[in-house]
Amino acid sequence: MRLSPDGYVRLTLEQFQWIPLVHLLSGLDHDEYPPLHEGASQTHISGYTEWISETAPVITLGWDWQMEGASGHARYLRTGLPRSNIMLVDDQRRDLGPANTTKLLEVAIDKTAWPAVIQRHIMDRYV
Repeated sequence: MRLSPDGYVRLTLEQFQWIPLVHLLSGLDHDEYPPLHEGASQTHISGYTEWISETAPVITLGWDWQMEGASGHARYLRTGLPRSNIMLVDDQRRDLGPANTTKLLEVAIDKTAWPAVIQRHIMDRYV
């Protein structure tokens, strides 16, 4: 693996799946708008997370998330598109392109246990 002049680390999906990513940082988004009325109102808890590899060059992967509550349980959902310096390539080392790379990264993220890691980090950082 090497860093390309355009800033991407190019690798196949199979290669990416073998690289462990470690949690770097997660945080809460700040509410920018005060409530428009008094009394109870629905709130939204959202934030961001960043993960990195321990390889050289470093691979970065981040995304936004939102917490939803149902039946007294918090559930973290990925929102928006992942941010990364990864460009996935096919077996002939041809770029799959930003859109296809993003879709495949979304699937990879959603298969991991990231919500539990983020929840622990948020609890340690903010409580």
